[in-house]
Amino acid sequence: MKNIAIGILLIILLSIIIEPMVETANVLREKILLGSALNTSFRAAKDRSFIVSDDSGEIQYDSRRELDAIVDKNLFMQHFSEAFEDAMDLELSSVNGNELVFVCKKGKYNNFTVIIDINERTDSTTGQVVSEVIVTAESKYNFKTKYLKLAESSLSTDYMLKGERKFLLFVRN
Repeated sequence: MKNIAIGILLIILLSIIIEPMVETANVLREKILLGSALNTSFRAAKDRSFIVSDDSGEIQYDSRRELDAIVDKNLFMQHFSEAFEDAMDLELSSVNGNELVFVCKKGKYNNFTVIIDINERTDSTTGQVVSEVIVTAESKYNFKTKYLKLAESSLSTDYMLKGERKFLLFVRN
């Protein structure tokens, strides 16, 4: 009887110890998924958002001839949001300037806020226009296990799931 009680106590203690480790592994998986979604969304948006024509519909051969990486910001944000929606199974809720807000379709995540900053500068060595894109995505993390949900409700701080990437767009000769 004593051995059975020790066995049950051991199982309970191990479940209390292992559960946060599983949650930590899940947090790492979510961070990897977010980073991968940011990378793929950027790659999908960069190729489809270079400016090749102006508002009049005229093709601007000068930007390609001079190998300038000039990005249409609205087009970039549109293609980025479509790819990010597909990668994370989200839906675009609102756009406010360079800030995109996504909601989860299945309740797996809280709202994601993605901020996209695009800055153009001229490279001093080549004279080409280079675009720098900084993408920051963050959301409050939803804990999955009951012990950590309980700990989260008793604390006043939130754990933020955050991913940040910096990309340089330039055209190689």
